[in-house]
Amino acid sequence: MKEVYRAKLNDEYRLVIPAACRKQLGLQPNQELLLQISDQGLLLYTHDQAVKRLQDWCSAHIPRGVSLVDELIAERRAEAAKEADE
Repeated sequence: MKEVYRAKLNDEYRLVIPAACRKQLGLQPNQELLLQISDQGLLLYTHDQAVKRLQDWCSAHIPRGVSLVDELIAERRAEAAKEADE
């Protein structure tokens, strides 16, 4: 099981991320973080983590060998050819 850390909201509703978490994630002062509300609670991501999650999701939903770029180019060329014929 992963470690669980405790944090507390202050009077201004600010959450201080424990030092061990900041160090483990490599967080820096003024770094922008992404927050997501889910069934599991509040999830916090760095930009790099969010990009990695999106890449993993795409990999799981796009079959190997399929190039979305090639498909888009083919669609655009077909549309352009259709417009040229009109």
